[in-house]
Amino acid sequence: MKFIFFCFACLVLCVSAMAQVPAYESPITQAAKKLVAVTRDGYYANLMFSNLAATINPCAITLCNQKSPLPVTLITFTGERIDEANVALFWETSEEVNNSYFEVERTLNPSWGYKTIKRVKGAGSTVSTVRYETKDTNDYPGYTYYRLKQVDVDGTFEYSSVIKVKGGLAPLSVKAFPNPVQSKNIAFKITGLKISEQLVMMIYDVRGQIIYQNNNLVLTSDEQIFQANLTHVLPGKYSIKIKSKDRQATGSFVVVP
Repeated sequence: MKFIFFCFACLVLCVSAMAQVPAYESPITQAAKKLVAVTRDGYYANLMFSNLAATINPCAITLCNQKSPLPVTLITFTGERIDEANVALFWETSEEVNNSYFEVERTLNPSWGYKTIKRVKGAGSTVSTVRYETKDTNDYPGYTYYRLKQVDVDGTFEYSSVIKVKGGLAPLSVKAFPNPVQSKNIAFKITGLKISEQLVMMIYDVRGQIIYQNNNLVLTSDEQIFQANLTHVLPGKYSIKIKSKDRQATGSFVVVP
């Protein structure tokens, strides 16, 4: 009985071993199978991919090499002029990781590069919404361009998108030109106007008497040349005043023969 059991066990082991050994294929059979394989779609593409994957880091072609989250998630960055000499800047984040500080940079022309004007401390690490605000003293009449530089605790940084803020209104002013001038050629350059702003213009002689007055002077741009009819004005020194609803400006000029 033991002998029969022993023979049966040997038979099982032999069958198992034979099952693990690949069946013998003649060289002709192997060549035929390879010929069939190369005719299938994607054979060479799969072969190239397999060779490439074997020589590079697998993370380069899988999700395991995705970038880590950005240190700061910036929701908004805006700016607005609050008066003729000041601009308010606002930004908001929804998440911060090791955020050390922000630098506010500005330029009058992006091709000239940017200058840092403010540094605002960051919130460090937080998942709460954080709102920031700062003010820039800026009376430039044209557009000013701003951007944020976010700096991490380890010194790494990144920039926000660029925003632009419209310039402030230039101070109201009036100048005669040329100066001195002959009365028939006199003109006045007025700057700092609001659109369609109504002005009163008065010209005085040295005795303080009004020699010319226009109570409804309306110019359509922020800088314009106005020519008054002063052909009868005698040589001498004169003063000019312009007034709007809430502003005024003065100047002087000399009329020559």
